[in-house]
Amino acid sequence: MDGLQNTDRQIIGKGMRRACLLALVFLCTSGLSKQDVPKPAQPAEERKAQDALPQSKDPMWKVLGKTKIHLDEKEWHYSATIPPEVKALVGTQVTITGFVLPLEDTETFKHFLISKRTPTCAFCPPGEPNEIADVWLEKPMKWDQDAVTVTGTFELMENADLGLFFKLSKAVLKK
Repeated sequence: MDGLQNTDRQIIGKGMRRACLLALVFLCTSGLSKQDVPKPAQPAEERKAQDALPQSKDPMWKVLGKTKIHLDEKEWHYSATIPPEVKALVGTQVTITGFVLPLEDTETFKHFLISKRTPTCAFCPPGEPNEIADVWLEKPMKWDQDAVTVTGTFELMENADLGLFFKLSKAVLKK
């Protein structure tokens, strides 16, 4: 136990949301142009440091990694060239092991990103868009810092702003 009560966690969670919102408002109103904002791709130094952390060795990441990611720097949108091998997975049950990045500010959650790489920041997906999948569980789970395995229906999605292209719906956490 980390010594925090549930009310403490709620206060911290609200404080984090408020701080993120204020940072976003500041960035949006500070007069920065798109040229002033750094590229959204993961910097080489960060990637090198992250390479030393645990990674999922699940072969599914190798398959998804064949997807070629493109960034339109003028529009700041991602696009993906999905190979036939990945397209063939659509509608099938897929099992994948990776690290959890929760997207809900609750003690248990159903929606998260799963990544090949260990997350190092609660606000940034670790790695490239072909190393991350959007997951929707049927039943809530508690956060786990270790790799988890989920099985769900594979779907393609296109979120050009966030660079999300893979989704597992109706997913189940494997024990």
